[in-house]
Amino acid sequence: MFNFKELRAKNFLINVVRYFCGGIVFRDIVRKRLERGPILRRLREEFFKAATQIFDPDEFLVAFRKDLENLNSHALVISPFLNRIAVEKFCNLKEVSDALKKGKKIVVVTRPADPKEVDDPKEHETCINMLENCGIKVIPKPRFHFKAVIIDDSIIYIGSINPLQIITVRYIPADYMLRFVSEALVDEIIEKFIPEYQEWLK
Repeated sequence: MFNFKELRAKNFLINVVRYFCGGIVFRDIVRKRLERGPILRRLREEFFKAATQIFDPDEFLVAFRKDLENLNSHALVISPFLNRIAVEKFCNLKEVSDALKKGKKIVVVTRPADPKEVDDPKEHETCINMLENCGIKVIPKPRFHFKAVIIDDSIIYIGSINPLQIITVRYIPADYMLRFVSEALVDEIIEKFIPEYQEWLK
């Protein structure tokens, strides 16, 4: 039976990561994983089940907080651009404070506070200082647009939302995040697109 929901979810993921990760390589990863036969049947089923979770900015923030609340070890937040209000709100989250007090690691990857990288270097630098002052490790990485959140190597959000820039007080932007629960998929993305991952977590 034709499952439009599964097809839409698969195509949505492929198009999102093609745009943010350079595309053809990731598309081939997904295609090969989905075509390897019975050995990965369970992964396919879990993949499509997870792929139905498509969040707008408000929904993303709620889901992200829940994942932080249940954090076991570490969270990596990849947000090229920062907003002071969004960063301040993030630093003041109970889930963030509790995780840091328990010795969990939160790492933020963002662009350097440089005029060639961001529109407002002064605000960006203020945001970086705020994150570091509350115990979050900040990694500067120039010239990138990829947006993602990885939780405990088993959950990944991918999409068009800058996690630490988005503000939904006045309006909800037409951005989105996909949430996947799959260690295998996280491993593939880290291996192919985030080679610095283990270094960042040190």
